[in-house]
Amino acid sequence: MVSILVIDDHKLVAEGTKKILIEEGFEAEVLFSAGFLSSFLNRRTFDVYLVDWNLPGTNGMTVAETIMKADRKAKIVIYTGYEAEMPAVLDELVARGINAVISKEANVATLIASIRVVLSGYEVFPHSVSKKAVERRQLIKNTETSFDEREREIMKAVIAGKTNKAIAIQLHISQRTTEYLLKNIFTKLNIKSREEIEQTVHQRGIILK
Repeated sequence: MVSILVIDDHKLVAEGTKKILIEEGFEAEVLFSAGFLSSFLNRRTFDVYLVDWNLPGTNGMTVAETIMKADRKAKIVIYTGYEAEMPAVLDELVARGINAVISKEANVATLIASIRVVLSGYEVFPHSVSKKAVERRQLIKNTETSFDEREREIMKAVIAGKTNKAIAIQLHISQRTTEYLLKNIFTKLNIKSREEIEQTVHQRGIILK
């Protein structure tokens, strides 16, 4: 029988998911915290790990690392109510060997079908997440084409509330150079002040990694 470990601090969600999995013919166990995960996995491993993205003091990425250290063949599914956060981390999820992302808003049929696809050796990522991840990559590329690394660092620092003097110290450049580069940024963004940078960056979808 296929075994699944559900890791979710929301007890009602975890127990409800466990019940669904058992009704679908799986063996299922629940952990409400990742705190004892390592010692728990020393006793046994599972065929699939259904991991909540947001857990107290940690997240699904870190939990996945812990699982993989104990079980190198682990099939890990991020089960999340925060699907909007996934495009920004999708590439890293794939790189780290996470097999799927499933929304907690998905119906039972989708959840079960996705688990079976993962068990068959394939990956499952929602089209909306993949599409937004592609769009995000393009925005990053456009930003890197339009602004060099130093300009991007200055914009991030301005958005963080740092003064020109603090930015100059952070980047090991003179304050005059900082002011010159800010003027270049104003020209590229078609704005006239530091105060407009954050709003313009958000409006244009500029991504400052």
